[in-house]
Amino acid sequence: MVPAMEDEAIPELTVPEVAARLGQPGFHVYDNNGPARWKRSHVPGAKNLNAYSFDASELPEDTTATLVFYCSGPG
Repeated sequence: MVPAMEDEAIPELTVPEVAARLGQPGFHVYDNNGPARWKRSHVPGAKNLNAYSFDASELPEDTTATLVFYCSGPG
Protein backbone atom coordinates (compact mmCIF):
# COMPACT_ATOMS: atom_id res chain seq x y z
CA MET A 1 0.00 0.00 0.00
CA VAL A 2 1.22 3.49 -0.83
CA PRO A 3 1.40 5.88 2.13
CA ALA A 4 -1.02 8.80 2.12
CA MET A 5 0.36 12.13 0.97
CA GLU A 6 -1.37 14.13 3.68
CA ASP A 7 0.84 17.21 3.52
CA GLU A 8 1.70 17.09 -0.17
CA ALA A 9 -0.49 18.46 -2.92
CA ILE A 10 -0.99 16.22 -5.92
CA PRO A 11 0.31 18.18 -8.90
CA GLU A 12 -1.99 18.82 -11.83
CA LEU A 13 -0.97 18.95 -15.47
CA THR A 14 -2.70 20.95 -18.17
CA VAL A 15 -3.97 19.30 -21.34
CA PRO A 16 -1.10 20.80 -23.38
CA GLU A 17 1.43 19.51 -20.81
CA VAL A 18 0.02 15.99 -21.04
CA ALA A 19 -0.11 16.14 -24.84
CA ALA A 20 3.54 17.21 -24.98
CA ARG A 21 4.64 14.26 -22.85
CA LEU A 22 2.54 11.47 -24.41
CA GLY A 23 4.72 8.53 -25.41
CA GLN A 24 7.73 9.65 -23.39
CA PRO A 25 9.45 7.10 -21.14
CA GLY A 26 8.27 7.26 -17.54
CA PHE A 27 4.96 8.97 -18.44
CA HIS A 28 1.80 6.86 -18.13
CA VAL A 29 -1.82 7.87 -18.71
CA TYR A 30 -4.78 5.97 -17.23
CA ASP A 31 -8.41 6.44 -18.23
CA ASN A 32 -10.67 5.67 -15.27
CA ASN A 33 -13.89 5.66 -17.28
CA GLY A 34 -15.78 2.44 -17.87
CA PRO A 35 -14.54 0.11 -20.62
CA ALA A 36 -17.34 1.08 -23.03
CA ARG A 37 -16.56 4.79 -22.78
CA TRP A 38 -12.82 4.04 -23.08
CA LYS A 39 -13.48 2.08 -26.30
CA ARG A 40 -15.46 5.02 -27.75
CA SER A 41 -12.73 7.57 -27.06
CA HIS A 42 -9.67 8.08 -24.91
CA VAL A 43 -6.40 9.94 -24.82
CA PRO A 44 -4.01 8.28 -27.29
CA GLY A 45 -2.01 5.62 -25.46
CA ALA A 46 -4.14 5.76 -22.31
CA LYS A 47 -4.80 2.45 -20.60
CA ASN A 48 -8.19 1.73 -19.12
CA LEU A 49 -7.99 1.22 -15.35
CA ASN A 50 -10.85 0.65 -12.92
CA ALA A 51 -9.99 3.03 -10.06
CA TYR A 52 -11.97 0.90 -7.59
CA SER A 53 -10.61 -2.49 -8.51
CA PHE A 54 -7.12 -2.89 -9.91
CA ASP A 55 -3.95 -4.78 -9.13
CA ALA A 56 -0.66 -3.01 -8.44
CA SER A 57 0.83 -5.01 -11.33
CA GLU A 58 -1.23 -2.81 -13.69
CA LEU A 59 0.91 0.18 -12.68
CA PRO A 60 4.54 0.71 -13.65
CA GLU A 61 7.22 -0.63 -11.32
CA ASP A 62 9.12 2.66 -11.59
CA THR A 63 8.05 4.63 -8.52
CA THR A 64 9.50 7.81 -10.01
CA ALA A 65 7.28 7.63 -13.11
CA THR A 66 4.63 10.25 -13.72
CA LEU A 67 1.12 8.77 -13.61
CA VAL A 68 -1.83 10.69 -15.03
CA PHE A 69 -5.37 9.58 -14.14
CA TYR A 70 -8.50 11.07 -15.69
CA CYS A 71 -12.20 10.40 -16.08
CA SER A 72 -15.22 12.21 -17.44
CA GLY A 73 -16.88 12.41 -14.03
CA PRO A 74 -20.08 10.86 -12.73
CA GLY A 75 -22.70 9.84 -15.21
